[in-house]
Amino acid sequence: MIPVGTNLRLKHFPWATIGLLGANWVIFIFHQEMDHEIDFWIWHHFYNIPGELTPYALITSMFFHADIWHIGFNSLYLWVFGIFVEDKLGWKAYLYLYLLTGMVSGLIHSTMVGLFLREEIFIPGLGASGAISGIMGIYLYRCYYSKIKLLISIWLPIRIQVPAIIILSFWFVINFMGGIDSIRGISTNIAFWAHVGGFLAGLGACKYLHYGKAARSEKLEFVAETALPQFEGYGEGVEAAKKLLQENPDHPEINLELARTLSRWRASEEGKDRYVKAINLFLKTDPDKAIEIFTEYWGKYFTLFNPPQQVRLSLLLEKRNPDFAAITLQSLIDTDSSDCSSMEEAYLQLARIYRQRLGRNDLARAVYEKFLQKFPKSEKREYIQKVLEGMEKISK
Repeated sequence: MIPVGTNLRLKHFPWATIGLLGANWVIFIFHQEMDHEIDFWIWHHFYNIPGELTPYALITSMFFHADIWHIGFNSLYLWVFGIFVEDKLGWKAYLYLYLLTGMVSGLIHSTMVGLFLREEIFIPGLGASGAISGIMGIYLYRCYYSKIKLLISIWLPIRIQVPAIIILSFWFVINFMGGIDSIRGISTNIAFWAHVGGFLAGLGACKYLHYGKAARSEKLEFVAETALPQFEGYGEGVEAAKKLLQENPDHPEINLELARTLSRWRASEEGKDRYVKAINLFLKTDPDKAIEIFTEYWGKYFTLFNPPQQVRLSLLLEKRNPDFAAITLQSLIDTDSSDCSSMEEAYLQLARIYRQRLGRNDLARAVYEKFLQKFPKSEKREYIQKVLEGMEKISK
């Protein structure tokens, strides 16, 4: 069974993982073309030799591989697990922990060889598997709730999904038992203790860096994002979303998905409040997205925001749909709100849209006249009267 993916969804492009894969493959290809003298020099200076251990060799040895199968399987595991660890941690922390756990795996391998496998003390170790094992340990800690897609057979494209905690725990036990067998004298070409050491280093780093809270939040977010869009069985998603919003009430996407779920079959006060919250949050970061959501919200609730926010939303709407913007502003002035400054702005913007965008001078004139009645002490009365006079001359 070969891991070929997970049920997680990437949110960022995995530049660092691609960079690591590229570095490994470039070095591997060039290494194949080297003559024996250069190869021996590299072997002596850049491989991890337990009996001649140097600090820099703990890093350089990660980027050399024995053959195509070695680098091929390492690349597969790095891609399957590394892209999501990078997605969760960010590329800087990801690269740092990749190198750190790789170094720790090399140290543990060298230590076990020195203590129990003295006959192998000058046999070099190479490959990225120790660092990748560390990434797998981090993946288990941060993404324990996920499932791993396994390819059952190379010849038949049959895939199954198995909980990550089962697959990675089984993988660790296999490598740990392999390490015990090596101590008992059952020799292989696999550095089991490097795998064990890297995996434990990854788990230990997560514990030290207090990644537990982030992991729990990511689980709630994953459950919410996957369960809320479903038409059946979305109760777990609603519960997860509410727990997540207790910790982070300003999560725009979760507020939006919860609003959609709570408004799916009928209008609800909570669904409406979640829509309003999501729109206000997106207005700060992504106004275009806020307008998309407002259009969706209006179709379900036909309810305005408070005057200042509604004027802003309507002006953003004007760029896409001036007719819709006019409808919302007309609805706002019909409410007869007591917020004078915002309502004055609503009247003026509505009249402007009627005149300049929709070519309806008759409607614009009616809005201006209503403005003069509504705000007899406004500083803009003189300006509006001049506009009305100009419109009269044009009409004649």
